Amino acid sequence: MKVLFVEGKHLDPLKALARRHPYPYRILQREAQGLYLLEVWAYAGDLEGEAQGLEGFRSWSFELLEEGGKD
Repeated sequence: MKVLFVEGKHLDPLKALARRHPYPYRILQREAQGLYLLEVWAYAGDLEGEAQGLEGFRSWSFELLEEGGKD
């Protein structure tokens, strides 16, 4: 499964990008630095290209290798 991260200082473009697609996502905030991080799971390739086109944002993707919990 692919996981995409998009980081930037403006929340609205991240919300708009995430809401245009049907993929599960979370938006995290680091208030002290004024940063937002969009995390999208199990997405198709079109989203990665859109993220790279956002001016002033950084994006990167990973392949999920393992998922676990406390148990």
